[in-house]
Amino acid sequence: MAITLRYDPKNLPDLTGKVAIVTGANVGIGLETAYNLASRNATVYLFGRSEERTLAAIDKIQKRLKEIKVDTKLYYHHLDLNDLKGCKKSAEDFMTKEDSLDIVVCNAGAMGTKWTAEWEYEPMFHANHLGHFIFVNTLLPLLERTAAKTNDVRIAVVSSYAYHLVKGIDYDGITKRPANSDGPRGMSSFMLYFKRYAVSKLANIWYAKELNRRYGDKGIYANAVHPGYVGATDLGVEIHDIGFAFMQPIFKAISAWTGMSWADGAKNQTFAAISPQVKEQNLRGRYLEPKTSLFNYFKAPKDVKLGPPYTTEENWAKLWEWSEEAMQKAIA
Repeated sequence: MAITLRYDPKNLPDLTGKVAIVTGANVGIGLETAYNLASRNATVYLFGRSEERTLAAIDKIQKRLKEIKVDTKLYYHHLDLNDLKGCKKSAEDFMTKEDSLDIVVCNAGAMGTKWTAEWEYEPMFHANHLGHFIFVNTLLPLLERTAAKTNDVRIAVVSSYAYHLVKGIDYDGITKRPANSDGPRGMSSFMLYFKRYAVSKLANIWYAKELNRRYGDKGIYANAVHPGYVGATDLGVEIHDIGFAFMQPIFKAISAWTGMSWADGAKNQTFAAISPQVKEQNLRGRYLEPKTSLFNYFKAPKDVKLGPPYTTEENWAKLWEWSEEAMQKAIA
């Protein structure tokens, strides 16, 4: 069951004085989300690995803002989700720059990363969940202080409908690398890697739910968001060795034609990040999917009611505790 919500860009609030973070904001729906927040006058920090690519994205956004006569501040801040210790340091460095933080959009993600020897954890789970867990949890004191003043802090964790492929998290499967995992990959590997991706996206949902259970009564609205099937993004570029190489640009062209635009794909997480409905309807710990038209145009967000095992609180808590242990190990 799902409840359809309203999305009207004209009714999104002015964000003057608000500070926002978007991870993975140099391309695709991350870039569009950063633009959406900046266009409402928020100060936006674009977090990413590549300074060059992120500064180029900021330049693009600023040119678009100039066209609509909006003058706000955008900054690059380094974050490499593959470096767990660095995720903590990135958050700590940010907290020396700002004394408030109103919005965090955990948008960055990986799909298809090969599990080679240097990875202690399965790489997609490492980047998609653990990196963001350490980053956001380090920011929680600042988020709590802001919420104490505003009673409205948002955390949007970008997930995926792919979570349907799995019913739980095999923690041994995250920590015990198969002997042949760094070998050649063929088409038969695709489903294996997609299921690993699905586990990381399930973790995103459970993380948002447990964030809400622990911090929701403090004015922090944490929700998981599926952006929809979005075309021509960088997600999945690491699976270029699966199948025939010449097919990759063809698949990307097809996705650009059949998938959502970047602008449409950013709407669901923009809704979670700034829509007044989130607070008015007390949307906390939810999983939001997009309602789309026949031709895959975004129409509205949907509040999807999940059932067991996705709603089992013990599962959320176990993920949190396991992630905390991994965090302590990483930063030791």
